[in-house]
Amino acid sequence: MLEAAGNIFAEKGFDAATTEEIAERAGVSIGSLYQYFPNKEALFEAIADQYLARARDVFQLHMTAAAIGGGTWEEIIDRAIDAFDFLQRTEVGGRAVWMNWARSARFFAKGAELNTEFAHQAEGVLAIFAPQLTAKERLVAATTVVEVISSMLFVAVRTGGELGRQLVEETKVLLRRYLAPLATSSASPRASPAVPARGRPKANGRRGA
Repeated sequence: MLEAAGNIFAEKGFDAATTEEIAERAGVSIGSLYQYFPNKEALFEAIADQYLARARDVFQLHMTAAAIGGGTWEEIIDRAIDAFDFLQRTEVGGRAVWMNWARSARFFAKGAELNTEFAHQAEGVLAIFAPQLTAKERLVAATTVVEVISSMLFVAVRTGGELGRQLVEETKVLLRRYLAPLATSSASPRASPAVPARGRPKANGRRGA
């Protein structure tokens, strides 16, 4: 039922979808649907929860790989963006919630909470590549990365087509340029030689000692 509802929400939008159409697509009676979901809102919330859970699984998989030496920071960023782009384009729930996200304040709030969780996990990985930064500075950088990915991939999904794919690639470029002054090396943390610590860029373009 959730797959059927997700497809219809993605195809037609939340407002145009009906529970009767969802039940028919799912191959169940309307009575059976109402046994589990009293209305469209309940269906949408269940789809959103399922999508957020899968997004958490994807993120944790990539953070675990990064923490055990899963490539350069550039590769980690690119893989993470590609993974979330794939999730949003192929996961029925992803398309449904992002095309109708304004319907649910609860989804928006839970998504914000999940991004905060992601940022704190990413801060730990960033410590490998930017040990010269303080924990507070790393959290600011990690939050920036997470929110940029979340926002830009939403725009890419909404835009679709070739332009949407180009926006995904531009997101990689944007974050590479943002992180380049902060990362100590392009090499993986287990293979890179020691590099002198450097501070974050100052407002006048100079670096700290």
